[in-house]
This record gives sequence, structure tokens and C-alpha cells, in this order.
Amino acid sequence: MSDVIHFSTSALGEIRREAARAYPFEGCGALLGHQDGHVLEARALPNAEGERPRTRFAVSPADYLSVEEAAEARGLRLLGFWHSHPDHPARPSATDRQFAWPGLLTVVVAVAAGRPQEITAWQVRDGDPFEPVAIAGS
Repeated sequence: MSDVIHFSTSALGEIRREAARAYPFEGCGALLGHQDGHVLEARALPNAEGERPRTRFAVSPADYLSVEEAAEARGLRLLGFWHSHPDHPARPSATDRQFAWPGLLTVVVAVAAGRPQEITAWQVRDGDPFEPVAIAGS
């Protein structure tokens, strides 16, 4: 993954819309695009976290497989996942760090009082702590 991730305007708009819609719970979704660091689509997914959906998110195995298949059918790749932090900064939490997958992008959007704010991107390389990735619109 590169040090700059390029997002289509529609992908950034979808993240903002779905993060606002999910408030006061965490929203989440998949990022589809090309391995060269271009996110073409942000696809909202149901938050499968049953116990603490205000502060955590989970993607069901069935949704994960469905997204992978949809990406492959379109010649795209699953590049990572986005999720929102209701009334908290767009920085990885301890839980985010615990469950992050090396090689997959983690995108966090802050949502304050129902309004999307800052969006940040992070990656894990070889088990190291999160490293920030610059976001560029395309």
C-alpha cells in the first residue's frame, strides 16, 4: 500500500453519508479499489457488533465474503475498511489497533453530534503500530 491513498469523490461522500446515518452508533463499510492506492468505492456494511455498537464495529463473515466476491467480480480488490467514531477523534482506538489487519487500510471518520468531521487513514506494516496514510481526493 502506498503512503498516499486516493479516494474518488463518491467514495468519500458515501463514507460521510453512512457515518452520519449510523450516528450515534459506529458505522462501517468496505473500501474497494485498485492495489495502487485508489479507492473507487466505499460500500456500507451492517455493524454486526451486538453488545457495544456505540463504541465498536464488527463485520460478519458473510458480509466480508460478499464484499470480496463483489470486488473480484468487478476486477477490484478489498483494500480495507472504514468505520466511524461517534463523538470521538478520527484516531485509532486500542480496539482498532488490536483488530487491525496488516495489508488492509483502516479509515476512521469522526462524527460529532451526527455530523461527519475529519477522515483519517492508517495502515499496519509488519505488525508495527498504526502509521498514518495521507488521503487525497481524485
